[in-house]
Amino acid sequence: MAGIAAPGVSQSFDVTNPRTGEVLYEIVEPAPDDLGKACSTAQTAFETLRAMSIAQRLREVGKLKGYIQRHKENIVQRIVEETGKPRIEAFMTEIFPTLDLIQYYEKNAVKFLRDQSQPTPLVLMGKKSKIYYEPLGPVLIISPWNYPFNLSMTPIITAIIAGNSVLFKPSEHTPLQGLIEEIMGGAGFPADFIQVIYGGKETGKQLIGLQPAKIFFTGSEGAGKAIMAQAAQYLTPVELELGGKDPMVVFDDVSLDRAVQGALWGGITNAGQTCTSVERVLVQEGIAEAFTKQLTAAMEKLRTRSGREDCAQDKSLDVGCMTASFQIAKVEAQLADAVAKGAVVHCGGARTDDSNAFPPTLVSNIDPSMDIYGEETFGPVLTVMPFKDEAEAIRLANDCRYGLSASVWSADGERANRVARAIVTGNVSINNVLATQGNSALPFGGTKSSGMGRYKGPQGLYSFSNVKSILIDKNSPKKEPIWYPYSEEKYSLLSKLIDASVQGGIGGLIKTALIGMKLDKFTKN
Repeated sequence: MAGIAAPGVSQSFDVTNPRTGEVLYEIVEPAPDDLGKACSTAQTAFETLRAMSIAQRLREVGKLKGYIQRHKENIVQRIVEETGKPRIEAFMTEIFPTLDLIQYYEKNAVKFLRDQSQPTPLVLMGKKSKIYYEPLGPVLIISPWNYPFNLSMTPIITAIIAGNSVLFKPSEHTPLQGLIEEIMGGAGFPADFIQVIYGGKETGKQLIGLQPAKIFFTGSEGAGKAIMAQAAQYLTPVELELGGKDPMVVFDDVSLDRAVQGALWGGITNAGQTCTSVERVLVQEGIAEAFTKQLTAAMEKLRTRSGREDCAQDKSLDVGCMTASFQIAKVEAQLADAVAKGAVVHCGGARTDDSNAFPPTLVSNIDPSMDIYGEETFGPVLTVMPFKDEAEAIRLANDCRYGLSASVWSADGERANRVARAIVTGNVSINNVLATQGNSALPFGGTKSSGMGRYKGPQGLYSFSNVKSILIDKNSPKKEPIWYPYSEEKYSLLSKLIDASVQGGIGGLIKTALIGMKLDKFTKN
């Protein structure tokens, strides 16, 4: 189906190339009738998807994989034009993870979603227990502007494989208008399975009001709270993938060169516009000065481009521009607040012109009075803060309302694992950064104000499924011993049965069987 963008509607959005400032095209809010039609089409498509086997759904999704692989350069070009990120980042963090996820589910989804037999306790002897994973219905996916392809395709693909049709609203800032439709059409993928709906916040509100089976949202904490509040009116289940203020804990026994390079890439990739970006580098006191000096030098060597020249074909560019001007304003406000309160800027810190190119920035001497200490920055800015020992490192890492991702660096594997367990977060990379996101088998999601739910891995499929518990009994003339009528004798035997069943071991097993035989007389009509 073609993306919905009804003419004659008052509110519109210009989609611009953040590097050049060129207006690429315009999208408009769709009319309410169009949203209703999309929901109706999605409901019909759901009936088709629900009736398909998992293998059949995977074959359809495999068509998307083939098309994306064949046309990856064209897709990269679209991503770069609307986000301003370097080509290598568009390829490796948008295209590759999407292809890898499909391949992972092609190998494992049938196993994850097939009916699963479960153990049945002795007191329910003769019965069978199973779990069925069934589709939910048409689901609403609202994607962010920072990774407009990967963070759209990942939940879309997962939802489709689990048997759900999709109402998809991309961000109005980087909607990649027509791209999903082009991929579906070129791949021969059933067009009605994904309804692409262009618009802003008002469109999102209207779609939530149409009560989809589930809402999957990736974006800011504030927007997530608003979506959750509206969805609560209808008891619509919500999965929220929100922001982060991710710590990188560096102990004094590390390979300094590797840790510095890890901090550099982890904090600056995608111009820091990643929910799992390294934003807080906590470095043990003994190496803090050397680490900061080396990181400053490495940051100053990064290849960037200021101004508004087109860099879309530059395959050696290290740092692209920031995507959204409103996000630049937030970064600048945080830095101004920090400097006014005594922070030290080691490099970067301010734009050289009015373009979206913000220089990689390193800041130290921060404290909790500064906004940059605990608020998500979401820009190419790293802060460095020293710590004395393991206990203080854990305290500082957890001194934040977010809990999305973290990394721990140490030559002592036991210590690294100990600290990884102690940090309250959804994802931890040890002696690496952002690495958990590179494995499609690992579920991804956060704690605290970073959201709720998980996607990718088996949990990703289950998050788009109705997990149905089934207990199967024989068609028998007997009734259950716990059924009416009650009596003192039945009460006594059932009490003994409880004691025997929790005793465990061979003795408990024998007692349970013997008591069960005595209870059998209560099963006769």
